[in-house]
Amino acid sequence: MFPIMVDVSSEKVVIVGGGVIAYHKVENLLRFNITPHVVSPEFHPSFDKLVAEGKVVLHEKEAEWTDVEDAFLLMLVTNDEVVNDRFAAQAKAAGKLVVHASNPALGNAQIPAVALRGKLILSVSTSGASPTLAKQIRNDLAEAYDERYEAYLDFLYEIRQFVKEHVEHRADRQKWLKKAVEPIYLDQPEERERFFQELAEEFQTVK
Repeated sequence: MFPIMVDVSSEKVVIVGGGVIAYHKVENLLRFNITPHVVSPEFHPSFDKLVAEGKVVLHEKEAEWTDVEDAFLLMLVTNDEVVNDRFAAQAKAAGKLVVHASNPALGNAQIPAVALRGKLILSVSTSGASPTLAKQIRNDLAEAYDERYEAYLDFLYEIRQFVKEHVEHRADRQKWLKKAVEPIYLDQPEERERFFQELAEEFQTVK
C-alpha cells in the first residue's frame, strides 16, 4: 500500500450498504466535509437525522452500476459478499478508488484510523492486519498530540503564508520556519504573538 492523502471534498463518494457499518463510514466522512451518497434498499434509523440535516444523500434502492459509475471513491459495506465483490471488480476495472470493508484485498484502498487536531491529521494503518491495533496507536498519538496543536498549527500556517509572501531569500525563509517549530511556541500563545511581531518588524510589514 502506498500512503497518500487525497482531497475528495469536491468528488462524489458513494457507499453501497445502509446498515450500521455504513453509518459509521458516513460519520467519518463528515469529519472531512464530505457529503456521501448512500445506496441501499433500507437504512439504519440513525440516517434519518443526517438526512434532515442535509449531510447525506440516500438512494433507497438496490445498487446498480449506474449508481456508482460517476463515483471517485466507492465504499462497499453491504452484508451480501457477492454484491460487494462484483462492484469491487467493476469499479477497480473502471479506475476508481474502492474500499471493500469485509475483504480489503479485493479493494485498492483502505481507510486508516484517524485523529484530527485542526490542520494536523494523524493517520495510522496496519494494512488490514489489525484495525484494533491501528486504533490503539491512533489513540496514543491523539493523547500525545493533544488539543494544543490546533492553535499551534494555525500559528505555523500563518507564519508560513507570511514567509512565502514577504521573505525573499531561501535561507531566511528556512531560518524563520525552523525557529517557529521550537517547543516554546506550542504552549505559550504570547510567545507566538511576539514571534510574529518580530518577523513582521524584520521585514517591515504590519501584522
